[in-house]
Amino acid sequence: MRHIPELLDDTDQLAAEPAMHDTSLFTDIPRAIWTAFLSAWAMLFALFILFFSKDGPGALSVVTASFFALMILGLPATLAAQSSGTSQKWPRVIMTRSGPLPVRAAATQILLIPVCAVVGLILIVLLAM
Repeated sequence: MRHIPELLDDTDQLAAEPAMHDTSLFTDIPRAIWTAFLSAWAMLFALFILFFSKDGPGALSVVTASFFALMILGLPATLAAQSSGTSQKWPRVIMTRSGPLPVRAAATQILLIPVCAVVGLILIVLLAM
């Protein structure tokens, strides 16, 4: 390879400043949906602790699972809290890899599993009483 000193210092040839990458997390989905998502999972594990930690081995299993859930769900919550979140109005459509998706449909898909798990656990506990 040939050494070309002109190519080493080309910063003065830039036409404009490079655009800064948006560091905020979860900006494509409204914040209320993520709050409801994390709250539903927190409620599920609180119900696990409340109803299934009656004896020693059961309490150990539930507390261990709760710590794993805290690690898995706490990391995104902490990163979102530390990111530079800008208050934006809710978009009408969310762009996904498979195409545009209305916000209501995205919220349904995101919240379906944790909310149904909470409702199912409450029903199981009520039927077992």
